[in-house]
Amino acid sequence: MITLLLSVLVFAQAPSVGPRPNVGPLDRPVVDAAAADRGRRVYATECVTCHGASARGSERGASLVRSRLVLEDRQGSRLGPFLKAGHPTQSGTPSANLAATDAADLMHFLRQRINDTLRGSPLFAVQNILTGDPAAGEAYFNGEGRCTTCHSVTGDLARISSRIPLPVDLQQRMLFPVRGRGARGAGAAPAAPTRTAITVTITPTSGPALSGVLVEEDDFYVTYRDPASVVRTIKRAPGMKVVKTDPLREHQLLLDRITDKNIHDLVAYLEKLK
Repeated sequence: MITLLLSVLVFAQAPSVGPRPNVGPLDRPVVDAAAADRGRRVYATECVTCHGASARGSERGASLVRSRLVLEDRQGSRLGPFLKAGHPTQSGTPSANLAATDAADLMHFLRQRINDTLRGSPLFAVQNILTGDPAAGEAYFNGEGRCTTCHSVTGDLARISSRIPLPVDLQQRMLFPVRGRGARGAGAAPAAPTRTAITVTITPTSGPALSGVLVEEDDFYVTYRDPASVVRTIKRAPGMKVVKTDPLREHQLLLDRITDKNIHDLVAYLEKLK
């Protein structure tokens, strides 16, 4: 009960207005303050004991500000079905009983908490994050983290801390690497795909496979840029195979398994690569 009361007091602070424009992902959802306030009440009733007052996790529950499900959610699109499938709640009320509007409100509240972690937010303050063990970070990099499957400290990461001198920026780029221009969305793009571009291979029921850099897709069409930089749109058809390859997928999957200690150890290790 004391924990809940303290958490409610933390929530009672003035809601954040969010980070400056153009910070975070290009499709970062806009937070509705009224919906976030409603979501705050749902969170205090059902979630705070496990996931913490700022949704950064506790010994009983994971951090939600770097949860892949939360980051990919739009207006409850991922959280709603997740709760309908059943998840423990603080009050003991079946999570399936929560309305779709509750899930959407909860996501506005969680999106506020994510925005609080972004540079430019009134609540964002750079702390000393060089608190990890470089040797443990090197072991994680070469082992459990599987970083060497894509990266090399003598190749793409050589002198990385000289190129990104601020540890807070190094940590941000490690957890949320920047997608190269033209690698997502329908905007302008370079003629050659960037190394972080999402590529797509479309195999129709007859004829050769088609491939290129993914521009956009929906339930009806797939648009891609072919090797000659020509933008082509293909209508989906029964039997057609569409396979996407995302070079940053491992970074996205890492968010679900990396711990705070792993993060600090990795940053301490990468900071030594001058």
